[in-house]
Amino acid sequence: MGGVSVEGGGGGGGKKSVDAPINMVPMIDLLVSCIAFLLMTAVWTQIGAVQASQPRGAPAPDQPQDTPQDQLKVQISPTNLKVGVNATDMRDITSTGNQRYDELRTMLTERHRANAQNREVWLQPDTAVQYEDIIRVMDVVYEVFGSASRGEVTIRFL
Repeated sequence: MGGVSVEGGGGGGGKKSVDAPINMVPMIDLLVSCIAFLLMTAVWTQIGAVQASQPRGAPAPDQPQDTPQDQLKVQISPTNLKVGVNATDMRDITSTGNQRYDELRTMLTERHRANAQNREVWLQPDTAVQYEDIIRVMDVVYEVFGSASRGEVTIRFL
C-alpha cells in the first residue's frame, strides 16, 4: 500500500506529520484491464488482415502451355490509322472520311481470319484525336470481332 506524508500542521507551535494511506489496488486493476484490451485488439488486427500476395509456382506438367499471342494494335492519329502487331508489321491507312474506316474494317477482317483465336485488340489513340474517331474505330472492331458482352473481343488502351 502506498502513502503520502504531509509536513506541517495547524496553528500551534509543534510540528505533526500526517500520513494519508492511498489505496493502489484500483489503479492496478485499471492498468491490467487496459493491457488486456490492448492485447485483444492487437490479436484481432492480425486475424483481420488480408494477405494480398498470390502464390506463384510452376504450372502443372499436365497442363498445356499457352503460346504467347501477338497483340493486335490499332494506332489512331488525326491524319491516319496504323494496324499491326509490331513496328515492322504496321500498315498505314491514310485515306480520309468513311473510306478510312472501310479500309480499317478490311484490314481487321484479314487479321481476324488469319488468327481467329486472337480476342484482344489494343487501341493507341494520339492525344489530338477526337473522341468520335476513337468510338468509330471501336465500332469497327466490334463489327469485325463480335460483341464484347458475349466475350468475343476485348478492347484495351495503351
